[in-house]
Amino acid sequence: MKKAVFFLTAVLIVHTMPLPAQENPLLWRGSIETDQRLLLQDDREWAWNENRLDLSLEKRVSPLYIRGNVWLRHLGPSIVETYADLQDKGKVSPWDLDIRELYAEVHGFVSENIDLTIGRQRIAWGTADRFNPTDNLNPYDLEDILDFGRAMGSDALSMQWYFTRNSSLQMVYIPRFQPASMPRGAFAGVFDLSVPVNLPHAEMLVPINETTLILPKNNFNEGSNVGFRWRSFLLNTDFSFSYVYGRDPLPLATAVDIIIDPVTNDTEALAVMEYPRHHIAGGDFSGSIGRIGIWGEAALFIPESGFHTDVTIHFAETVIYDKVVALQEDPYVKYVIGADYTFSGGTYMNFQFIKGFLHESGKGELNDYVVIQTERSFLQNRLNIQPLAGGFTVNDWNNISDDYAWFLTPEITWQGIDNLEITLGGYFFDGKGNNFFMGLKDKNMIRLHVKASF
Repeated sequence: MKKAVFFLTAVLIVHTMPLPAQENPLLWRGSIETDQRLLLQDDREWAWNENRLDLSLEKRVSPLYIRGNVWLRHLGPSIVETYADLQDKGKVSPWDLDIRELYAEVHGFVSENIDLTIGRQRIAWGTADRFNPTDNLNPYDLEDILDFGRAMGSDALSMQWYFTRNSSLQMVYIPRFQPASMPRGAFAGVFDLSVPVNLPHAEMLVPINETTLILPKNNFNEGSNVGFRWRSFLLNTDFSFSYVYGRDPLPLATAVDIIIDPVTNDTEALAVMEYPRHHIAGGDFSGSIGRIGIWGEAALFIPESGFHTDVTIHFAETVIYDKVVALQEDPYVKYVIGADYTFSGGTYMNFQFIKGFLHESGKGELNDYVVIQTERSFLQNRLNIQPLAGGFTVNDWNNISDDYAWFLTPEITWQGIDNLEITLGGYFFDGKGNNFFMGLKDKNMIRLHVKASF
Protein backbone atom coordinates (compact mmCIF):
# COMPACT_ATOMS: atom_id res chain seq x y z
CA MET A 1 0.00 0.00 0.00
CA LYS A 2 2.77 2.47 0.96
CA LYS A 3 4.68 1.66 -2.24
CA ALA A 4 1.59 2.29 -4.36
CA VAL A 5 0.89 5.65 -2.69
CA PHE A 6 4.54 6.68 -3.10
CA PHE A 7 4.50 5.72 -6.79
CA LEU A 8 1.32 7.66 -7.57
CA THR A 9 2.49 10.70 -5.59
CA ALA A 10 5.83 10.73 -7.41
CA VAL A 11 4.09 10.52 -10.76
CA LEU A 12 1.80 13.46 -9.93
CA ILE A 13 4.70 15.61 -8.67
CA VAL A 14 6.80 14.96 -11.77
CA HIS A 15 3.85 15.59 -14.06
CA THR A 16 2.94 18.94 -12.44
CA MET A 17 6.50 20.31 -12.18
CA PRO A 18 7.25 23.20 -14.56
CA LEU A 19 9.73 21.91 -17.14
CA PRO A 20 11.74 23.79 -19.72
CA ALA A 21 10.91 23.20 -23.35
CA GLN A 22 12.35 19.88 -24.40
CA GLU A 23 12.96 18.36 -27.75
CA ASN A 24 11.97 14.93 -26.38
CA PRO A 25 9.37 15.48 -23.65
CA LEU A 26 7.95 12.84 -21.36
CA LEU A 27 5.09 11.15 -23.22
CA TRP A 28 1.95 10.01 -21.41
CA ARG A 29 -0.56 7.65 -22.92
CA GLY A 30 -3.26 5.55 -21.39
CA SER A 31 -6.87 4.65 -21.00
CA ILE A 32 -9.63 4.34 -18.44
CA GLU A 33 -11.65 1.13 -18.86
CA THR A 34 -14.53 -0.66 -17.24
CA ASP A 35 -15.22 -4.33 -17.97
CA GLN A 36 -18.47 -5.76 -16.59
CA ARG A 37 -19.71 -9.32 -17.21
CA LEU A 38 -22.92 -10.84 -15.93
CA LEU A 39 -23.60 -14.58 -15.81
CA LEU A 40 -26.80 -15.71 -17.55
CA GLN A 41 -27.46 -18.63 -15.21
CA ASP A 42 -30.25 -18.53 -12.61
CA ASP A 43 -28.24 -16.72 -9.94
CA ARG A 44 -27.31 -13.88 -12.36
CA GLU A 45 -24.05 -13.21 -10.51
CA TRP A 46 -21.30 -10.91 -11.72
CA ALA A 47 -18.64 -12.95 -13.48
CA TRP A 48 -16.20 -10.05 -13.79
CA ASN A 49 -15.99 -6.53 -12.43
CA GLU A 50 -12.88 -4.53 -13.32
CA ASN A 51 -12.20 -0.80 -13.49
CA ARG A 52 -8.72 -0.05 -14.81
CA LEU A 53 -6.38 2.90 -15.30
CA ASP A 54 -3.83 1.79 -17.90
CA LEU A 55 -0.94 4.26 -17.91
CA SER A 56 2.14 4.23 -20.17
CA LEU A 57 5.10 6.59 -19.90
CA GLU A 58 7.88 7.03 -22.45
CA LYS A 59 11.01 9.16 -22.47
CA ARG A 60 13.71 9.37 -25.14
CA VAL A 61 17.09 10.87 -24.33
CA SER A 62 19.33 9.59 -27.09
CA PRO A 63 20.67 6.92 -26.98
CA LEU A 64 18.41 6.00 -24.03
CA TYR A 65 14.74 5.02 -24.24
CA ILE A 66 12.76 4.53 -21.02
CA ARG A 67 9.29 2.99 -20.85
CA GLY A 68 6.86 2.05 -18.11
CA ASN A 69 3.36 0.60 -18.12
CA VAL A 70 1.22 0.20 -15.01
CA TRP A 71 -2.34 -0.86 -14.31
CA LEU A 72 -4.21 0.59 -11.36
CA ARG A 73 -7.39 -1.42 -10.91
CA HIS A 74 -10.43 -2.05 -8.81
CA LEU A 75 -11.17 -5.78 -9.01
CA GLY A 76 -14.34 -7.59 -8.06
CA PRO A 77 -16.66 -7.43 -5.08
CA SER A 78 -15.77 -7.14 -1.42
CA ILE A 79 -13.88 -10.11 0.04
CA VAL A 80 -14.66 -9.51 3.72
CA GLU A 81 -15.26 -12.63 5.82
CA THR A 82 -15.28 -11.26 9.36
CA TYR A 83 -16.43 -8.07 11.06
CA ALA A 84 -12.78 -7.14 11.60
CA ASP A 85 -12.22 -7.32 7.82
CA LEU A 86 -14.42 -4.23 7.46
CA GLN A 87 -11.48 -2.22 8.79
CA ASP A 88 -9.35 -3.27 5.81
CA LYS A 89 -10.20 -1.19 2.75
CA GLY A 90 -8.20 -3.60 0.62
CA LYS A 91 -10.85 -6.22 1.41
CA VAL A 92 -13.86 -3.91 1.44
CA SER A 93 -12.95 -2.51 -1.98
CA PRO A 94 -10.21 -4.70 -3.53
CA TRP A 95 -7.69 -2.92 -5.74
CA ASP A 96 -4.37 -3.74 -7.33
CA LEU A 97 -1.29 -1.95 -8.71
CA ASP A 98 0.32 -4.05 -11.45
CA ILE A 99 3.65 -2.95 -12.96
CA ARG A 100 3.38 -4.52 -16.40
CA GLU A 101 6.63 -3.14 -17.87
CA LEU A 102 9.42 -0.94 -16.58
CA TYR A 103 12.67 -0.94 -18.54
CA ALA A 104 15.48 1.08 -20.07
CA GLU A 105 16.72 0.47 -23.60
CA VAL A 106 20.14 1.63 -24.78
CA HIS A 107 20.53 2.05 -28.53
CA GLY A 108 24.05 1.52 -29.82
CA PHE A 109 25.33 -0.25 -26.73
CA VAL A 110 29.03 -1.15 -27.24
CA SER A 111 28.37 -1.13 -31.01
CA GLU A 112 25.94 0.92 -33.08
CA ASN A 113 24.32 -2.36 -34.18
CA ILE A 114 23.53 -3.61 -30.67
CA ASP A 115 20.62 -2.55 -28.45
CA LEU A 116 20.49 -3.50 -24.76
CA THR A 117 17.27 -3.60 -22.72
CA ILE A 118 17.22 -4.07 -18.94
CA GLY A 119 14.20 -4.25 -16.64
CA ARG A 120 10.69 -5.68 -16.60
CA GLN A 121 9.78 -6.54 -20.17
CA ARG A 122 7.09 -8.27 -22.17
CA ILE A 123 9.12 -10.24 -24.74
CA ALA A 124 6.50 -11.42 -27.22
CA TRP A 125 7.62 -13.95 -29.83
CA GLY A 126 5.56 -15.50 -32.59
CA THR A 127 3.41 -14.36 -35.50
CA ALA A 128 0.07 -16.09 -34.85
CA ASP A 129 -2.93 -14.22 -33.49
CA ARG A 130 -2.85 -14.49 -29.63
CA PHE A 131 -2.07 -18.24 -29.64
CA ASN A 132 1.73 -18.45 -29.81
CA PRO A 133 3.50 -21.76 -29.06
CA THR A 134 6.94 -20.08 -29.49
CA ASP A 135 6.14 -17.38 -26.90
CA ASN A 136 7.69 -19.06 -23.84
CA LEU A 137 9.80 -16.50 -22.00
CA ASN A 138 7.14 -14.59 -20.06
CA PRO A 139 4.73 -16.43 -17.74
CA TYR A 140 1.06 -16.61 -18.69
CA ASP A 141 -1.29 -14.08 -17.12
CA LEU A 142 -4.40 -16.26 -16.78
CA GLU A 143 -6.22 -14.01 -14.32
CA ASP A 144 -8.82 -13.28 -17.02
CA ILE A 145 -8.95 -16.59 -18.86
CA LEU A 146 -10.95 -15.05 -21.73
CA ASP A 147 -8.18 -12.54 -22.50
CA PHE A 148 -6.25 -15.03 -24.63
CA GLY A 149 -2.56 -14.38 -25.16
CA ARG A 150 -2.05 -12.17 -22.12
CA ALA A 151 1.29 -12.57 -20.33
CA MET A 152 3.14 -10.89 -17.47
CA GLY A 153 6.36 -8.97 -17.79
CA SER A 154 9.61 -10.52 -16.56
CA ASP A 155 12.72 -8.93 -15.07
CA ALA A 156 15.12 -9.61 -17.93
CA LEU A 157 18.22 -8.63 -19.82
CA SER A 158 17.70 -8.57 -23.59
CA MET A 159 20.28 -7.81 -26.28
CA GLN A 160 19.36 -7.29 -29.94
CA TRP A 161 22.11 -7.44 -32.55
CA TYR A 162 21.17 -6.07 -36.00
CA PHE A 163 23.20 -7.60 -38.84
CA THR A 164 21.24 -5.91 -41.64
CA ARG A 165 18.15 -3.74 -41.80
CA ASN A 166 15.95 -6.87 -41.85
CA SER A 167 17.98 -9.41 -39.89
CA SER A 168 18.70 -9.52 -36.17
CA LEU A 169 19.61 -11.86 -33.34
CA GLN A 170 17.96 -11.43 -29.95
CA MET A 171 19.44 -12.94 -26.79
CA VAL A 172 17.37 -12.96 -23.57
CA TYR A 173 18.29 -13.89 -20.02
CA ILE A 174 15.66 -14.03 -17.25
CA PRO A 175 17.41 -14.75 -13.94
CA ARG A 176 14.41 -15.61 -11.74
CA PHE A 177 11.52 -18.01 -12.20
CA GLN A 178 8.02 -16.57 -12.13
CA PRO A 179 4.96 -18.88 -12.21
CA ALA A 180 1.81 -18.15 -14.18
CA SER A 181 -1.06 -16.40 -12.43
CA MET A 182 -4.22 -18.51 -12.32
CA PRO A 183 -7.83 -17.56 -13.14
CA ARG A 184 -9.78 -15.68 -10.50
CA GLY A 185 -13.39 -14.92 -9.69
CA ALA A 186 -15.92 -16.85 -11.74
CA PHE A 187 -13.08 -18.46 -13.72
CA ALA A 188 -11.28 -19.90 -10.69
CA GLY A 189 -11.02 -23.67 -10.93
CA VAL A 190 -10.87 -23.92 -14.73
CA PHE A 191 -7.38 -25.44 -14.50
CA ASP A 192 -7.95 -27.37 -11.28
CA LEU A 193 -6.34 -30.80 -11.29
CA SER A 194 -8.20 -34.14 -11.12
CA VAL A 195 -6.60 -37.57 -10.84
CA PRO A 196 -8.11 -40.81 -12.24
CA VAL A 197 -8.39 -43.50 -9.57
CA ASN A 198 -9.04 -47.19 -10.22
CA LEU A 199 -10.64 -48.98 -7.28
CA PRO A 200 -11.67 -52.64 -7.21
CA HIS A 201 -15.34 -51.67 -7.40
CA ALA A 202 -15.27 -48.42 -9.39
CA GLU A 203 -13.33 -45.86 -11.39
CA MET A 204 -13.30 -42.28 -10.10
CA LEU A 205 -11.97 -38.90 -11.15
CA VAL A 206 -10.83 -37.27 -7.92
CA PRO A 207 -10.42 -33.46 -7.75
CA ILE A 208 -7.43 -32.08 -5.85
CA ASN A 209 -8.51 -30.21 -2.69
CA GLU A 210 -5.16 -28.89 -1.52
CA THR A 211 -1.76 -28.38 -3.16
CA THR A 212 1.83 -27.73 -2.16
CA LEU A 213 3.99 -26.01 -4.78
CA ILE A 214 7.71 -26.71 -4.99
CA LEU A 215 9.26 -23.70 -6.72
CA PRO A 216 12.73 -23.94 -8.27
CA LYS A 217 15.56 -22.45 -6.25
CA ASN A 218 16.01 -18.74 -6.78
CA ASN A 219 19.49 -19.01 -8.30
CA PHE A 220 21.19 -18.86 -11.70
CA ASN A 221 20.82 -22.58 -12.40
CA GLU A 222 17.36 -23.54 -11.18
CA GLY A 223 15.22 -20.50 -11.78
CA SER A 224 16.53 -18.89 -14.97
CA ASN A 225 15.16 -18.88 -18.52
CA VAL A 226 17.36 -18.31 -21.57
CA GLY A 227 16.25 -17.61 -25.14
CA PHE A 228 17.69 -16.84 -28.59
CA ARG A 229 15.81 -15.68 -31.66
CA TRP A 230 17.02 -15.07 -35.23
CA ARG A 231 14.61 -12.90 -37.22
CA SER A 232 14.76 -11.93 -40.89
CA PHE A 233 12.75 -11.06 -44.00
CA LEU A 234 12.85 -12.79 -47.37
CA LEU A 235 10.52 -13.09 -50.38
CA ASN A 236 7.95 -10.76 -48.82
CA THR A 237 7.82 -12.96 -45.71
CA ASP A 238 8.85 -12.32 -42.11
CA PHE A 239 10.28 -15.39 -40.42
CA SER A 240 12.25 -16.35 -37.35
CA PHE A 241 13.86 -19.30 -35.58
CA SER A 242 14.09 -19.47 -31.80
CA TYR A 243 15.34 -21.55 -28.90
CA VAL A 244 14.31 -21.38 -25.24
CA TYR A 245 15.65 -23.29 -22.28
CA GLY A 246 13.14 -22.64 -19.55
CA ARG A 247 10.52 -23.88 -17.16
CA ASP A 248 6.84 -24.35 -17.86
CA PRO A 249 4.97 -21.66 -15.87
CA LEU A 250 2.19 -24.19 -15.16
CA PRO A 251 2.95 -26.95 -12.60
CA LEU A 252 2.49 -30.72 -12.79
CA ALA A 253 1.58 -33.00 -9.89
CA THR A 254 4.42 -35.28 -8.82
CA ALA A 255 2.68 -36.82 -5.80
CA VAL A 256 -0.97 -37.14 -4.75
CA ASP A 257 -2.33 -38.49 -1.48
CA ILE A 258 -6.04 -39.46 -1.60
CA ILE A 259 -8.34 -40.42 1.26
CA ILE A 260 -11.67 -42.01 0.23
CA ASP A 261 -14.58 -42.57 2.65
CA PRO A 262 -15.70 -46.17 1.94
CA VAL A 263 -19.31 -45.37 2.90
CA THR A 264 -19.98 -42.05 1.18
CA ASN A 265 -17.15 -42.14 -1.39
CA ASP A 266 -16.29 -38.59 -0.34
CA THR A 267 -12.67 -37.79 -1.17
CA GLU A 268 -9.87 -35.62 0.13
CA ALA A 269 -6.83 -35.22 -2.09
CA LEU A 270 -3.54 -33.44 -1.46
CA ALA A 271 -1.00 -32.88 -4.23
CA VAL A 272 2.64 -31.85 -4.50
CA MET A 273 3.34 -29.92 -7.71
CA GLU A 274 6.53 -28.94 -9.52
CA TYR A 275 7.50 -27.00 -12.65
CA PRO A 276 9.12 -29.05 -15.46
CA ARG A 277 11.90 -27.67 -17.67
CA HIS A 278 11.98 -27.90 -21.46
CA HIS A 279 14.24 -27.30 -24.41
CA ILE A 280 12.02 -25.52 -26.96
CA ALA A 281 12.98 -25.04 -30.63
CA GLY A 282 10.60 -22.86 -32.60
CA GLY A 283 9.97 -21.23 -35.94
CA ASP A 284 7.35 -18.91 -37.40
CA PHE A 285 6.50 -16.97 -40.54
CA SER A 286 3.99 -14.38 -41.75
CA GLY A 287 3.37 -13.18 -45.26
CA SER A 288 0.71 -13.08 -47.93
CA ILE A 289 -0.50 -14.80 -51.05
CA GLY A 290 -2.22 -12.14 -53.08
CA ARG A 291 -4.75 -10.49 -50.76
CA ILE A 292 -4.72 -13.40 -48.30
CA GLY A 293 -2.56 -12.95 -45.22
CA ILE A 294 -1.01 -16.18 -43.96
CA TRP A 295 1.02 -17.17 -40.91
CA GLY A 296 2.33 -20.24 -39.20
CA GLU A 297 4.13 -21.04 -36.00
CA ALA A 298 5.46 -24.26 -34.46
CA ALA A 299 7.46 -25.24 -31.38
CA LEU A 300 9.19 -28.54 -30.62
CA PHE A 301 9.11 -29.18 -26.86
CA ILE A 302 11.78 -31.54 -25.51
CA PRO A 303 11.21 -32.28 -21.79
CA GLU A 304 14.43 -32.33 -19.81
CA SER A 305 12.98 -35.33 -17.99
CA GLY A 306 9.70 -37.16 -17.71
CA PHE A 307 7.30 -36.56 -14.82
CA HIS A 308 5.28 -39.19 -12.99
CA THR A 309 2.57 -38.70 -10.39
CA ASP A 310 2.96 -41.05 -7.43
CA VAL A 311 -0.57 -41.73 -6.20
CA THR A 312 -1.31 -43.09 -2.73
CA ILE A 313 -4.95 -44.08 -2.08
CA HIS A 314 -6.32 -44.70 1.42
CA PHE A 315 -9.56 -46.68 1.14
CA ALA A 316 -10.96 -48.18 4.35
CA GLU A 317 -8.11 -50.30 5.76
CA THR A 318 -6.44 -50.61 2.35
CA VAL A 319 -3.59 -48.54 0.97
CA ILE A 320 -3.18 -48.63 -2.82
CA TYR A 321 -0.13 -47.31 -4.63
CA ASP A 322 -0.25 -46.22 -8.25
CA LYS A 323 1.87 -44.26 -10.70
CA VAL A 324 0.42 -42.04 -13.45
CA VAL A 325 2.40 -40.48 -16.29
CA ALA A 326 2.16 -36.69 -15.95
CA LEU A 327 4.64 -35.82 -18.73
CA GLN A 328 6.30 -38.25 -21.12
CA GLU A 329 9.97 -37.82 -22.01
CA ASP A 330 9.14 -37.94 -25.73
CA PRO A 331 9.29 -34.63 -27.67
CA TYR A 332 6.02 -33.12 -28.86
CA VAL A 333 5.05 -30.30 -31.23
CA LYS A 334 2.55 -27.47 -30.78
CA TYR A 335 1.64 -25.43 -33.84
CA VAL A 336 -0.71 -22.83 -35.29
CA ILE A 337 -1.54 -22.07 -38.90
CA GLY A 338 -3.84 -19.25 -39.93
CA ALA A 339 -5.03 -16.87 -42.61
CA ASP A 340 -7.08 -13.71 -42.94
CA TYR A 341 -8.85 -11.98 -45.81
CA THR A 342 -10.85 -8.80 -46.36
CA PHE A 343 -13.67 -9.25 -48.87
CA SER A 344 -14.56 -6.58 -51.40
CA GLY A 345 -17.61 -5.55 -49.36
CA GLY A 346 -15.39 -4.81 -46.34
CA THR A 347 -16.01 -7.98 -44.31
CA TYR A 348 -12.87 -9.23 -42.58
CA MET A 349 -12.32 -12.92 -41.74
CA ASN A 350 -9.62 -14.53 -39.62
CA PHE A 351 -9.14 -18.32 -39.31
CA GLN A 352 -6.69 -20.36 -37.22
CA PHE A 353 -6.08 -24.05 -36.57
CA ILE A 354 -4.30 -24.71 -33.25
CA LYS A 355 -2.66 -27.92 -32.09
CA GLY A 356 -2.22 -27.82 -28.34
CA PHE A 357 -3.60 -25.18 -25.97
CA LEU A 358 -1.30 -23.41 -23.51
CA HIS A 359 -2.07 -25.76 -20.58
CA GLU A 360 -1.58 -28.97 -22.60
CA SER A 361 1.77 -30.75 -22.59
CA GLY A 362 3.15 -34.15 -23.52
CA LYS A 363 3.05 -36.40 -26.55
CA GLY A 364 -0.48 -37.57 -27.31
CA GLU A 365 -2.01 -35.03 -24.92
CA LEU A 366 -2.57 -32.15 -27.37
CA ASN A 367 -6.06 -31.36 -28.63
CA ASP A 368 -7.25 -29.62 -31.81
CA TYR A 369 -8.80 -26.15 -31.79
CA VAL A 370 -10.33 -24.10 -34.60
CA VAL A 371 -10.82 -20.36 -34.06
CA ILE A 372 -12.65 -18.00 -36.42
CA GLN A 373 -13.42 -14.29 -36.33
CA THR A 374 -15.44 -12.12 -38.71
CA GLU A 375 -15.80 -8.33 -38.62
CA ARG A 376 -17.73 -5.72 -40.57
CA SER A 377 -17.65 -1.95 -40.11
CA PHE A 378 -20.47 0.48 -40.86
CA LEU A 379 -21.11 4.23 -40.64
CA GLN A 380 -17.58 5.18 -41.67
CA ASN A 381 -16.02 2.75 -39.17
CA ARG A 382 -17.96 4.15 -36.24
CA LEU A 383 -19.82 0.87 -35.81
CA ASN A 384 -18.02 -2.48 -35.82
CA ILE A 385 -19.84 -5.82 -35.62
CA GLN A 386 -18.38 -9.29 -35.01
CA PRO A 387 -21.37 -11.56 -35.72
CA LEU A 388 -19.35 -14.77 -35.95
CA ALA A 389 -16.46 -15.04 -33.50
CA GLY A 390 -15.48 -18.15 -31.58
CA GLY A 391 -14.46 -21.69 -32.38
CA PHE A 392 -14.58 -25.32 -31.36
CA THR A 393 -12.34 -28.05 -30.01
CA VAL A 394 -12.25 -31.81 -30.54
CA ASN A 395 -10.35 -34.32 -28.42
CA ASP A 396 -11.18 -37.45 -30.40
CA TRP A 397 -12.12 -37.14 -34.08
CA ASN A 398 -13.38 -40.74 -34.00
CA ASN A 399 -15.86 -39.85 -31.27
CA ILE A 400 -16.80 -36.24 -31.95
CA SER A 401 -20.37 -36.52 -30.65
CA ASP A 402 -19.21 -37.38 -27.12
CA ASP A 403 -16.07 -35.26 -26.82
CA TYR A 404 -16.26 -31.73 -28.22
CA ALA A 405 -16.90 -28.13 -27.20
CA TRP A 406 -17.78 -24.90 -28.97
CA PHE A 407 -17.68 -21.27 -27.91
CA LEU A 408 -19.08 -18.04 -29.37
CA THR A 409 -17.95 -14.49 -28.56
CA PRO A 410 -20.04 -12.08 -30.69
CA GLU A 411 -19.81 -8.35 -30.04
CA ILE A 412 -20.73 -4.94 -31.36
CA THR A 413 -18.55 -1.84 -30.83
CA TRP A 414 -19.54 1.82 -31.20
CA GLN A 415 -16.81 4.43 -31.79
CA GLY A 416 -18.91 7.48 -32.57
CA ILE A 417 -16.79 9.78 -30.37
CA ASP A 418 -13.04 10.16 -30.71
CA ASN A 419 -11.06 8.12 -28.16
CA LEU A 420 -14.17 6.34 -26.84
CA GLU A 421 -15.18 2.72 -27.44
CA ILE A 422 -18.33 1.08 -26.12
CA THR A 423 -18.60 -2.68 -26.66
CA LEU A 424 -21.53 -4.98 -25.94
CA GLY A 425 -20.90 -8.69 -26.36
CA GLY A 426 -21.31 -12.15 -24.94
CA TYR A 427 -19.56 -15.45 -24.22
CA PHE A 428 -21.38 -18.72 -24.81
CA PHE A 429 -20.08 -22.28 -24.26
CA ASP A 430 -21.39 -25.81 -24.74
CA GLY A 431 -20.21 -29.33 -25.48
CA LYS A 432 -19.59 -32.78 -24.05
CA GLY A 433 -16.71 -34.76 -22.62
CA ASN A 434 -13.58 -33.66 -20.82
CA ASN A 435 -11.93 -30.61 -22.39
CA PHE A 436 -10.87 -27.11 -21.43
CA PHE A 437 -14.01 -25.24 -22.56
CA MET A 438 -16.29 -27.67 -20.73
CA GLY A 439 -15.00 -26.00 -17.57
CA LEU A 440 -16.79 -22.86 -18.80
CA LYS A 441 -20.04 -24.57 -19.87
CA ASP A 442 -22.12 -23.05 -17.06
CA LYS A 443 -20.58 -19.60 -17.44
CA ASN A 444 -22.46 -18.08 -20.37
CA MET A 445 -22.37 -14.31 -19.88
CA ILE A 446 -22.98 -10.90 -21.40
CA ARG A 447 -20.29 -8.21 -21.37
CA LEU A 448 -20.15 -4.42 -21.37
CA HIS A 449 -16.73 -2.87 -21.98
CA VAL A 450 -16.13 0.89 -22.11
CA LYS A 451 -12.70 2.36 -22.92
CA ALA A 452 -11.73 6.04 -22.96
CA SER A 453 -8.21 6.72 -24.26
CA PHE A 454 -5.98 9.74 -23.72
